[in-house]
Amino acid sequence: MTGAMQPAWELLIKRYRCQHGLTQQEMGCLLSVSQKTISRWEGGENKPSVAQQKQFRDLYREPSSPISGVLRAAVHHCPASRSLCRLENLNLQALSQPAIAKRPSIVNWIGCSLVPLACGVLSEMLDDGEVQRSVASGEIACVNAVTRSVLQVPENPVNGTYRTTISFFRIEGVLLCDAISLPAPGDLTQGYWAVPLDGLADA
Repeated sequence: MTGAMQPAWELLIKRYRCQHGLTQQEMGCLLSVSQKTISRWEGGENKPSVAQQKQFRDLYREPSSPISGVLRAAVHHCPASRSLCRLENLNLQALSQPAIAKRPSIVNWIGCSLVPLACGVLSEMLDDGEVQRSVASGEIACVNAVTRSVLQVPENPVNGTYRTTISFFRIEGVLLCDAISLPAPGDLTQGYWAVPLDGLADA
């Protein structure tokens, strides 16, 4: 293959990153490389190895839509702590900057299941078969929660108390959960409660 036919990796990677509202650090997590490596690729200083090129092609071929791209960008730019996951296996898709500031190590889990890290109220929700079935069948609009530590990460003990609303919806057949958290008084009782769709009329 001649040089003129080689893919312009710096353009492909930057275009994908921008379309999905990802920082260089988040893109690096998806490809298991550092932010500096992504910066060098986008600057044309070097290019991905053959294995990394295959990994990027597989990522690029994943089904995507303008809606999911806009959603990822909205999460990324949210002024509150916000995360987006595929509900199946709680696969982390996107984070806001405040969410990263709250738990810097969480960027290493983008594209991975958060189930192994779940603790506290989050673990209780995942184990609640009735809630999980109701979410899957579309009977629940959202879950409200008061939490402290819900992920076993190095920043776990210093996160404080948060009120969180978790909304559920489908895009291209994929069930997603969008969680937005705001700081709350530390003396609130921890727990969660589901808001059924038919209960929205009473809100």
